[in-house]
Amino acid sequence: MPTIPAISVILPTRNERDNVVPLIDCIHQELRGYSYEIVVVDDESLDGTYGAVLFLDDFRVRVFLRRGESGLAHAIRQGIENSRGEVLIVMDSDFDHNPRSLRSLIRSLCGFDCVSLSRFLRPRLLGVPPRQILSWIFNLFVRKMTGIELTDTLYGFFAVKRGALEQCPQDRIFWGHGDYCMRLCYYLQKNKARILELPALPGRRRSGEGHRHFVKTFYRYFMAVVQLAGIVRQKQYVEDNSAMPSLRE
Repeated sequence: MPTIPAISVILPTRNERDNVVPLIDCIHQELRGYSYEIVVVDDESLDGTYGAVLFLDDFRVRVFLRRGESGLAHAIRQGIENSRGEVLIVMDSDFDHNPRSLRSLIRSLCGFDCVSLSRFLRPRLLGVPPRQILSWIFNLFVRKMTGIELTDTLYGFFAVKRGALEQCPQDRIFWGHGDYCMRLCYYLQKNKARILELPALPGRRRSGEGHRHFVKTFYRYFMAVVQLAGIVRQKQYVEDNSAMPSLRE
């Protein structure tokens, strides 16, 4: 009977053949000594990502091919549903998330329900790309609108205990793209999960190009914040009215 791993690393992919295979090698090195599995969920890549991972023929790596439906958040959810570990780690497949952070995430999870990496715990705005400055400003907007206390709700590199995640409404979280992470942070905080933020180590894509539809992505994320802020205000309205004494003649 196969041993159930303690840790599941979930890698959503789309056209990341030249990145995900070396990344898997790096994960093996970083998690040496741990009981773990790597769950790759591929959104019908055109570059042969699925076949390249399958060719590894590694019992620690399981790969799933999603047909007819694409989207980062849905891919992550499928990875979660097909994973077996009690600790779930979600990261990008292109080295934008530095695999050297894996051990810190796991060690820091002791005493917490979720450990999330942040680019803005110690913000250095001089010399950083304008896009990252805009992301920092946008995260301030997220915190103001939703009450989320985390400094970076869009980075998407985190470790979470399965029990804490299962208490969150999956259908309300895992849709869209990277905006799922905002909703996950909100519901974890709403459930009073113990969350720790750590500074993110710099990472850099090794091959290919990332998503370049900045304006479209910004609009999508802005609308996701507005929607989430509406949920927060509705919840506050219900709580305020339920706390008021009823008036009876």
